[in-house]
Amino acid sequence: MSLTYKPHQQSYNNRQEKSQYVYEKYQPLLQDSILDVGADQCFLKDFLKPGQQYTGIGIGGAPDIEFNLESGPLPFESDSFDTVMCLDVLEHLENIHAAFDELCRVSRKHVIIALPNPWYQVWNAMHGRIYTPEQPMVHYGLPLERQEDRHKWFFNHEEAVNFVRYRAAKNKMTVIQMDWQGGQEEKKWKKRLFRRLLLGKRHNPLNLFASTLWVVLQKNRNSRT
Repeated sequence: MSLTYKPHQQSYNNRQEKSQYVYEKYQPLLQDSILDVGADQCFLKDFLKPGQQYTGIGIGGAPDIEFNLESGPLPFESDSFDTVMCLDVLEHLENIHAAFDELCRVSRKHVIIALPNPWYQVWNAMHGRIYTPEQPMVHYGLPLERQEDRHKWFFNHEEAVNFVRYRAAKNKMTVIQMDWQGGQEEKKWKKRLFRRLLLGKRHNPLNLFASTLWVVLQKNRNSRT
């Protein structure tokens, strides 16, 4: 696979549709053993070959293995799975750095990661596109009752890209594919004016207009033991 870095326009509306999106997008990487970290209901299993090795891990939903990702290292040997997936999960963890490293450790070949862009969510909330005063932001707002979970980190698109690239290199992984959802709204603005009035020259408009970042990492062959 070659490195790409462009918007991806296909979307989904629920977790079942998300699993189909993931399978269709990454099907070549989902032919062998898979570890799904934060698997929820393990919806992806419905799209895999009968008898294919799939392990869903996490808390909540119906994973194959109940495991609190904050509790420590993943309960697997190094290089245990051909592909490790962790989609919209890391931002919920206080130990995001250690958890990222663990994904790389237990992967034999590839890691697929999806990270949201909190700046995008707030930008849309400010314009009434996602949330309203009657429906506070689930992950960053102040709901009337305590929620079971929330995002622990508030970062933008560029920070997510830099985080992934840095930790991938640190774990002897190579970024082989990178794209994001959204970003097309930027075309409705005059880019120079937007940068000058709202962000300044130092900020990338994708920090507000790019939604979920999707990344594929590949383990360097000489890093295997």
